[in-house]
Amino acid sequence: MPELSTLSPAVLASGLLVLGWLALLRWLRHSLYLLALLSFCATVLHEACHWLVGLLLHARPVAVALWPRRQGQRWIMGAVSFRNLHLANAAPVALAPLALFPLGWLLARHWLLPAYAAGHYGSWGVAGYVVACCVVGGLPSVVDVRAGALSAVLYVLAGVGLWRMALYADLL
Repeated sequence: MPELSTLSPAVLASGLLVLGWLALLRWLRHSLYLLALLSFCATVLHEACHWLVGLLLHARPVAVALWPRRQGQRWIMGAVSFRNLHLANAAPVALAPLALFPLGWLLARHWLLPAYAAGHYGSWGVAGYVVACCVVGGLPSVVDVRAGALSAVLYVLAGVGLWRMALYADLL
C-alpha cells in the first residue's frame, strides 16, 4: 500500500483528486443549492462532531439542523443547539470538527490510496470526495470560534499556569 509520506503516483493522483473536489466545493459557493447538496456530507460530519462531543461533555444537544437557512446576510449550512453549554465544555464542543482532519488523513491512508493502488477508481473517487468533506467540514465556522473563544482562552491560561507551576516545582 502506498504511504502518504512518499511522493508516489498514487499520492499525487489522490492529492489532485481531493484538490479537485475542494475546488468544486469552493466554486459551488455561488450556487447555494448545489453547494448544499454536494457539501451535505461535510455538513453532517461537522454537526455530528459538535453533537457527539456535546453529548459526551454534558452540553445536552437539543436540536440539529442540517439544511441551509438564511440568517441576515449569511447562510447557515447546519447547526446544533445545546442546553448546557458553559466555559468548561464550550471550547471542546465548538472546536470538535477539528477531529475531522485526522479522520480525513486516516481515510486517505486506508481507503483513498489503497483504492487507487487496486484500480478501484469508483471507490477512489468516492473516497476523494469523503476526504474533501473531512477537510471542508473540519474547519470551524465563525460561530464556532465565537462560541468557544473565551473557553479556549481559559484553557490556554490554565495550561500555561500548570506548565509554570511544574517548572517552578522542578517537575519538568
